[in-house]
Amino acid sequence: MSGSLLFVLADGRSARVAGRPARLICDRLWDLGIEPGAATAAARLSEALHTNPAFDTDVEFNERETTPLLEAAQADAPTWMTLATASDLLLIPPAQREHLLIACLELIERLDADLDQDKVRALVVDLGRLRDTLRTGG
Repeated sequence: MSGSLLFVLADGRSARVAGRPARLICDRLWDLGIEPGAATAAARLSEALHTNPAFDTDVEFNERETTPLLEAAQADAPTWMTLATASDLLLIPPAQREHLLIACLELIERLDADLDQDKVRALVVDLGRLRDTLRTGG
């Protein structure tokens, strides 16, 4: 995807993030203030956003920066879903997990009804994976 950054975590997880969501995540990281790793992750992301106008670069985050990055990435659900692990999903309270499951099922149903399946296939696969993880509790 042109005009995006590749977020790479220390454990190898990665997500391609477009400019607008990357800026939103960066702002959320700054908002986390003194949370360990938040400021360095924000600075790393801010530098990538400002020094690479065409983007298409990797932004590597270390272990300390992973927790605040995942928290900030909740502002952009597709990024968070790509970076989150099953153990991250276990931290979601059961009632909220049930709410997410219902939202996934509704989205899958709507997307399955879309006539242009080529455009939505990857999203349906991602939602299906999240649905299955939520159903099994992690």
